[in-house]
Amino acid sequence: MSRTVSRKSGFTLVELLVVIAIIGVLVALLLPAVQAAREAARRSQCTNNLKQIGLGSHNYESSQKVLPYNRYSGNYELPATAWGIAQVNGQEQGPPCRAWSWLSSILPHIEQGAIYNQGQIPKLPLQDSLQAIGAVIPAFQCPSDELAGNNPIRNANTWYIKGIRNIGMTNYDGVMGAQSDVPPYQNINVEGTGNEPWRNGNGVMAIFAWINPLGFEHVEDGTSQTMMAGEQAFEASRAMCGDPGKCYGLGYSWAHSVEASASAALKPNAAVPGLANTDPSVEQFPYRTQFGFNSMHPAGLSFVFVDGSVHFIDEGVELGVYRALATIKGGETTSFSN
Repeated sequence: MSRTVSRKSGFTLVELLVVIAIIGVLVALLLPAVQAAREAARRSQCTNNLKQIGLGSHNYESSQKVLPYNRYSGNYELPATAWGIAQVNGQEQGPPCRAWSWLSSILPHIEQGAIYNQGQIPKLPLQDSLQAIGAVIPAFQCPSDELAGNNPIRNANTWYIKGIRNIGMTNYDGVMGAQSDVPPYQNINVEGTGNEPWRNGNGVMAIFAWINPLGFEHVEDGTSQTMMAGEQAFEASRAMCGDPGKCYGLGYSWAHSVEASASAALKPNAAVPGLANTDPSVEQFPYRTQFGFNSMHPAGLSFVFVDGSVHFIDEGVELGVYRALATIKGGETTSFSN
């Protein structure tokens, strides 16, 4: 009588470990490609947002015959009643003012007219338009950035939005110009009007452009050679800083002119959230290196130009070229690629 002994086939422990190791290697090889593909998709959406902002700005110009502009109730030497007095003696430009941003002007032209009408922009002060300024505008946030996950922010405490706890934010700021009066990026305004960036902006979205609104004809350097708006990455500490001496001009509110504007005097990506900053003044004066443009995209950031085109600017671009692209009539000859 014969007996047949059957043996069950299967993996040995060594074979199983080898298979697991191979799978791990394949995942490690594929993961960067997957991440790169996801970032490419996010960057594409970011580009589309900027194109939408550019188109909205052009539609605004078609209807108003001027480019969208910032309003500002701050005094300096101007009458306090220009856009409504802000605070005692007109010295504080907080929520009681009517400092509506250029982004607020284009809301009806990017399918956000309901928010524009709800806030009675620009007639009401910001503090009387709480529902409007707390609105989340999808076209104003880049999917590569952390802002989308924090929008609206409910504990913002910046100098301009102090006291309001529900703030809709933006990743896209208007280009004030290319000047700065603080280290380490001092840059004198070539037009000779001073180098304080908020007061004497030489870009298409200068804070005081409401005094003399700009049209395409004022962009003497060429609409295809002049940046209109670019990216700014979210940093929670900036949205929480209420000290004007340290954090002047910082914040992310799309509704407020100062918080929706930035300067190209600083090199692109001078201060990227999460990365070390070697400038020793940044702790004492964060705005010195944080009121420029930056993004979470690898190696650069995107800008929409006055002609409506969108270009990715490499963070290694020559600073002189970058600054030239931010001015409307500096007379510079520039060339760049993306």
